[in-house]
Amino acid sequence: MTLDKIVIGARIRKIREEVFEESRQQFAKRCDLTERHIGQIERGDFLLSLSSLDNIVSSTGLDADYILYGKGENSKLQVRKTLIDIIDKSDKEELKMYYKCISTIKSYVTKKGKNNG
Repeated sequence: MTLDKIVIGARIRKIREEVFEESRQQFAKRCDLTERHIGQIERGDFLLSLSSLDNIVSSTGLDADYILYGKGENSKLQVRKTLIDIIDKSDKEELKMYYKCISTIKSYVTKKGKNNG
């Protein structure tokens, strides 16, 4: 299967705009890349390097297979969309409760990971 730099760039742009709702500058900062570099990747000026792919994958939590090949709807992407939808529809008290729950779970997962490592 051949990698299509135009399609990959369009997929990355869609992720940036629709999932993260970030400007090119904000997304570049998230991925530790330059705004110019993100623009070149999105336009398909060249195929992104392994290093750039790693930065994008690491900072977005998405699968490389999804970014490169568009294999199915990325489950992490769907979870993120669902969480954003819940947050957008929540009032202040609900947001506080969600924050406490997520913080507690994150703390537990982090501790568990350290104990197994």
